[in-house]
Amino acid sequence: MLPFLQSLCDRASASLGAQPLFSLLLGVALVAVFLQAALKTETAPSLAWTIWIRLGRLVWATTLTALLLGAAMGLSNYLDRTAATFRHGHGRVTEVNLDAVRTIWGPEQAQGNLSVSLRWEEEQLERLESEDPTRPTVTRKKKVVYTVDENPFLSERHTVTLRQSPRKKGTAVYPGYTTDCRFTWRLRNPADRDVKATLRFPLPASSAMYDELAVALNGASVRDRLRIRANALELEQPLQSGEHITYEISFKSRGLSYWYFQVREPREIRDLELKLALPDMPRKSLNYPEGCMTPTGIADEQKGAVLTYRLDRALSNKGMGIEIPKLTQPGELAGAVLGEVRKGWVLLFAALLLGGTLCGYKHTALLATFIAAAVAFAYGLLGDFSGTPLGFWGTGLIVVLPIFLLLLAALRRALPGAEGSALMLQLYVFGLLYPCLAGLDEKRQVLYLNLSALLFLVVAAWQLIRRLRPPQTSS
Repeated sequence: MLPFLQSLCDRASASLGAQPLFSLLLGVALVAVFLQAALKTETAPSLAWTIWIRLGRLVWATTLTALLLGAAMGLSNYLDRTAATFRHGHGRVTEVNLDAVRTIWGPEQAQGNLSVSLRWEEEQLERLESEDPTRPTVTRKKKVVYTVDENPFLSERHTVTLRQSPRKKGTAVYPGYTTDCRFTWRLRNPADRDVKATLRFPLPASSAMYDELAVALNGASVRDRLRIRANALELEQPLQSGEHITYEISFKSRGLSYWYFQVREPREIRDLELKLALPDMPRKSLNYPEGCMTPTGIADEQKGAVLTYRLDRALSNKGMGIEIPKLTQPGELAGAVLGEVRKGWVLLFAALLLGGTLCGYKHTALLATFIAAAVAFAYGLLGDFSGTPLGFWGTGLIVVLPIFLLLLAALRRALPGAEGSALMLQLYVFGLLYPCLAGLDEKRQVLYLNLSALLFLVVAAWQLIRRLRPPQTSS
């Protein structure tokens, strides 16, 4: 018997060890059941019969406690499997599916700014002296390349319109978007001579799709002169001394999770303005990727917002962009509630065992096990039917709520009076109210758990005082 009990206690500790508070309260309830069964007094005709009765009571109490502990473990594991199975089939985000969506739709986009290199070439004579003095000196021409270090940027005006476009893969949805981008730069050749300019525009992602690409220099299309090198669009253009040009690039694309723009080259940023229009993203949903600055201005526009970034005579490599808000996954509400059911269920089972024992109810173990099993199977049905057209709220109203009403009525009939009312209150709070509140309000889960534990202790203390109070005798 001892090895069996030790094994059972080890498994119970592993099953409920994630919440030591639950293990403690359930242990107190099981001790109360054990003591009630073991210390029950009965009259016996002789001392030998008394010893045998005491021994039988001890064996029965140990067996009953072990059976209740096994029932608690089994039903607790059932609730865990119910929650895990539901989450596996509803809104389960996986890296495999996310990678597949990146391949199909397009990855996250990090847009770099235009880089410009200015250079000119000169021919120079090079003298090659021979080590043999009898041989003549050889001269040859070579080309030397010189670069311009001055900053050619005068101003930048960029507009990006980003709309959310969620993508579904497997049982989950992933935060996708489409973009309509237009970038405009005004440049000037700061050198006092003619140069050749290389305008290099990096594409925001190597495996993305770019549609309706347009590239214009001073209003004229130069798309046929572009070269694509190392995931960038390159254009070579001769510039006269002091010449001004306007360079424009526009395209449509799409990506996932976030979008941002960054000036990667170490240079002075002059007169830059980026307007990021978010037609379907209101101010309250705004969030910025790591490493990005906050916008200098935010304007509300119908159902969305417009972010404006302005920099002038600035030095910065911070990004400017937006992170797509977290999406509500299919079945997220039911999954959150099912994830909190086990905590409330353990409190409920402990409250029924302890309350029924302190009230002196003869069939406490049977009543507590029956109600606990019914609650567990009610939430099992919630997991099964939430994926149907009934949904979470329909299943709760049509399936779960009637089961709780029947259990409350049965408990009221079995334990009338104040004791029954106290257990009915705990059945409602631990079995129904706590899982819903904790699942719907993730930020206050610890608060709801502590309040539930406090209610358990207050009711248990009240029941214990009533049990220990001496009976009043009438005068």
